[in-house]
Amino acid sequence: MRQTRPRLFTARLRRTALTTGLAVATLAAATAVATPAHAVSSTLTCPGVIVIGVRGTNEAAGSGGGTYHYASGGFGGRLNLTSSVVTETSRTARRIALKYPATAIAPIYPISQQQGTVNLKNLVTSLGTTCSSATRFVLIGYSQGAHVIGDALASDSANRIAATYRSRIAAVVFFGDPTYRKGEPYNAGGAPNTGTWPKGAGVLSEFNSRLRSYCYTGDKWCQNAADPTDVHGTKYQTSAVQTAAKNFILSKL
Repeated sequence: MRQTRPRLFTARLRRTALTTGLAVATLAAATAVATPAHAVSSTLTCPGVIVIGVRGTNEAAGSGGGTYHYASGGFGGRLNLTSSVVTETSRTARRIALKYPATAIAPIYPISQQQGTVNLKNLVTSLGTTCSSATRFVLIGYSQGAHVIGDALASDSANRIAATYRSRIAAVVFFGDPTYRKGEPYNAGGAPNTGTWPKGAGVLSEFNSRLRSYCYTGDKWCQNAADPTDVHGTKYQTSAVQTAAKNFILSKL
């Protein structure tokens, strides 16, 4: 009897530990099911949303884009919301930085900008072909990056993305677009003038409800102004502008 009781006691401890462990595991599983699984970025080739960022002239490059593009990628310093959109959307999402020169010289701006437009068209076409229509796109560009996107979407562009893929673009955001035209319904920021190289009126009307073009008074490029306080270089990375743009995008997803 002296040996039996310790054995029974040990067996009870083991059963208690097993029961406790199962309870903890069950609680953890229940918690995992209750936690939304959407608030994380996806490494899938074809998630629900692909956010493409196009940096501005001379912004720092980094990793991003794909092997089928020219020059370097990177999001620069004004496209932080690409990350916020990916983590805050209710859908699976990933972000890609377009690879293109993003320079004003070597190569000069027109060559760099055109290369960016061609690269963007090729990128969206490639991803659109690879992924089903369930995958939507978001395009965000700052300065030259906005110019690049605009030329890939405009009705008068020779490098326009095909209609079948344009229809899958859920939202577009421009910051400090040098081709800004006053009076367009998608404009935001209250800037009163046109930009350095204003686009034709209505060439982006297909995107009136899906586009926001942020431009502010005094901006050197989207207002063709002197800009002594560097509105173009500082305004678009402020939390107010980034949050407004992010919320617009999320409302379209």
